[in-house]
Amino acid sequence: MNTDAKQLREVFAQRLKEIREERGLSQEDVGRMAGLSKATISKYEAASHPPKLIHATAIAEALNVGFSYLIGFTDNRYVQETNIITELFLSLPDDGKKELLNYARYLKGRIPND
Repeated sequence: MNTDAKQLREVFAQRLKEIREERGLSQEDVGRMAGLSKATISKYEAASHPPKLIHATAIAEALNVGFSYLIGFTDNRYVQETNIITELFLSLPDDGKKELLNYARYLKGRIPND
């Protein structure tokens, strides 16, 4: 078996289960949200089957995480949100950009680090 394929299965399994449990969802819940069966989610979490591309995409969308995060291509869980924030930032005039940066710094100071 290809090591890369095995690693992809294992990363996908670990991240899927981690996100599902963080959100208090059952395998059945995730399956329903993604249009898949509980058995399919169970197989993916057990890393016994490689995820089909269409299934991995549906699961990422259902859980609102980046597809590239779910399959292990990035550690940034919030790729979609990052792209949206970047687009919004770039669309602002210079004064708006400064204001948004100041607000982001303010928020960062209010939220305790992990």
